[in-house]
Formats: sequence, structure tokens, C-alpha cells
Amino acid sequence: MPKPGKLASVINCLLILTLLVSCSGKTSAEDIDKETQSVSSWVATANMVGDAWIRGAVPNKYAEQTLKKAQEELRKEKEKIDEIKLSKDVSEHDKSVLIAEVFQLANKTQEMSKAVVQKNRSVVRQKLGELAAEKRSLNKLRKVAGQTNE
Repeated sequence: MPKPGKLASVINCLLILTLLVSCSGKTSAEDIDKETQSVSSWVATANMVGDAWIRGAVPNKYAEQTLKKAQEELRKEKEKIDEIKLSKDVSEHDKSVLIAEVFQLANKTQEMSKAVVQKNRSVVRQKLGELAAEKRSLNKLRKVAGQTNE
């Protein structure tokens, strides 16, 4: 049997660790909001580059590489959202809808990148419109998640 002083120290350490873990944990809504902000930033990047490319303000290679990077980062964000453990503040349905939305955004960005390679400005213009619609949906989802968190 451990000495009383050692046992108290071990118990105190365990209590402190438990408190630290429980106090530092974010809610799933906060995690999702953070990832959604990152998604919005990458979508804005894709939008700016696509628009600049249509106007001839950036080289083909720059636009292609930036759009590929945006697509990769959007896919990473989708994975991060998928890994978020849900708490009572976010439903599985809301999370699934958000994952599907981010997947669509990544696909639109990939299509834009391919259109840049093909030097097809009309397709990029079309995809920019679709990207804007998807981003509006993303913002609506974000507002809904924010309301469930309040």
C-alpha cells in the first residue's frame, strides 16, 4: 500500500490533469466554426485567383497551382471536420451536410484548376458562379451552427 503522502500526490495530479483536460476542451461547434472559417478563406482564395486569371492579371501556372493548393486544403479541412467528435451542440446531420458542402467546394476548385490548364475562361467563370453559390450555402450552415451553439 502506498504511503498516504504519495497517494495524495497521485490523486492531486490526477485531479489536476482531469481539470485541465475538461477545461481546455472546445465544443464541437467551436471546432467546426474554426474549420469553416478556414474553408471560407480557401474559397475566397480560389475566387480571387479565378477572377484574376479571367481578367489576365495572373499567369496560368500561378492560377493552376494556387487552385490545386486550395483544393488540397479544402480536402484536408473536410477530413478535419470529419474527425471532430460531436458533442450535444452539433448534430450528426449538420456535420454531414457541412462535410458534403466542403467536398463540393473542393470539387469546384479542382474543376477550375482543370479549366485553367485548358485555358477555358468560360468554364472558370461558370465555376466561380457555382463556387459563390456553394459559399453562400456554407455561410448559411455556419449561421445555423452558431445559433445551435448559443
